[in-house]
Amino acid sequence: MNEAEVYFALRGDDFDPDVITHIVGIQPTSTRRKGTPAPKCAVWKISLGKVEGEIIDVYELSSALVSKLLPYQDRIAMAKEELGLDAVLQVVLWITTDESKKTPAIGFDSQVIAFLNAVGAGIDIDTYRN
Repeated sequence: MNEAEVYFALRGDDFDPDVITHIVGIQPTSTRRKGTPAPKCAVWKISLGKVEGEIIDVYELSSALVSKLLPYQDRIAMAKEELGLDAVLQVVLWITTDESKKTPAIGFDSQVIAFLNAVGAGIDIDTYRN
């Protein structure tokens, strides 16, 4: 079975994630402060959660996430700029080694790309074998 998580994160050396929540106006899925217990940076993260299934479609997952974030686009860009943060759309895939199973569909529609450009975010894709 394949698994995936697609999330958007703001990351920086050392910041208070509650400040991001206040500026952006949406509750993150999770936050992490630098040094607790050993992270190298602070993170503010929005995720729709981990999914598993025979078919994993990154197009659909990233589009659903960005649709949720679009109303906050300008505030996300402002928070990133004011606090000097990095922004990333993170795709994490756990791909089955069972060759009879389909591999994930990986791609991004124009709305996702436009959003990432507007907030100054990159894309990072991590893949692991199940």
